[in-house]
Amino acid sequence: MSHTLSIATAFFATLTLMPIVIRIFKSINLLDKPDKRKIHRVSTPSLGGIAIFAGILLSFLVTVPLAEMASEKYFIAAGVLIFLLGVRDDLSSLQAHHKLVVQVFSAILVVHFGDVKVEGLNGLFGIETFGWFFDEVFSIFILVVMTNAYNLIDGIDGLAGSIALIISSFFAWVAISAGSQVDVSFSLAIAGSSLAFLIYNWHPSKVFMGDTGSMLFGFMLTALMIRFLSTPVPSSLIYAPVATSLALFILPIYDTLRVVTIRLIAGKHPLSPDRNHIHHVLLKMGLSHSQATLYLIGFNVFAIAFAIIFQKIGELWIMLVLASVIITIGALLDRKLIRRESARLAKILPPEIKYSKSDTPL
Repeated sequence: MSHTLSIATAFFATLTLMPIVIRIFKSINLLDKPDKRKIHRVSTPSLGGIAIFAGILLSFLVTVPLAEMASEKYFIAAGVLIFLLGVRDDLSSLQAHHKLVVQVFSAILVVHFGDVKVEGLNGLFGIETFGWFFDEVFSIFILVVMTNAYNLIDGIDGLAGSIALIISSFFAWVAISAGSQVDVSFSLAIAGSSLAFLIYNWHPSKVFMGDTGSMLFGFMLTALMIRFLSTPVPSSLIYAPVATSLALFILPIYDTLRVVTIRLIAGKHPLSPDRNHIHHVLLKMGLSHSQATLYLIGFNVFAIAFAIIFQKIGELWIMLVLASVIITIGALLDRKLIRRESARLAKILPPEIKYSKSDTPL
């Protein structure tokens, strides 16, 4: 009953608040306007993350007992900080180093004070447990990097919300099996809010989640991943937690590495905006928003299924296979796009002017 209450409360709270958010920001003309870098063509409200946050918070308050809520105060405080940071950034863009300071502080709250940390790599590379202090530094690094990586995939209708729904549903399944009620509540709250958000965000989108939503999703889902890595789970359920975590977040990880590499090769700042994300490639190849989103969702589901089904082959082999597959697919897509663009340019460029002997000037 509590599981149903968690997801239903988040769903209906977000669903109810989203039209209000849309109406308010339209009335004050606070919209995300199209430009040469963005792919949407209609000015759209971009603070849908406000309704998402409200849905998650209300669901958590309703379903988590007060005794357990006290132990989650640092996680809640960090989530509120990330939410406020996102709102501030959506209203008036902040410089990267300003956002980084708040993100690091929020991560410290969760890792150091909340004692949520990656304590080892399940034997991957021979590492069972990290030494003292390194576990906290590594966990803070993962939280900050993945929060920003998740923010990068929020560039096409329906994608970030769908990935949040998939990842949170997986963590809910694991938490139910492990008997972790707090993680179940958090996971189902995220799932309910993301599902309600998708009703308004599927193409053509009526609202964007903005940094308010994408950073919140990235931060909370990564914190749940760290809990997943540090909480004993029946080996019959998940035998390769590190590789499974990679599979869950394979799109933001790959997309971040991809765009940073492209920018560095081009001599640009690694954080400079562009249109080289994997979803941009799919759109340039002629796919619609919905088709591109479904392709990427399908690959994410495939990666998770592969990691679970073939987990007995070991952490390293799963990671190598998944990395090889996505890098190969990305390279093939880039090659096909280059050929497509070359063919398009060949059609629009003027033909060469050819002279016959009689036309040749004396």
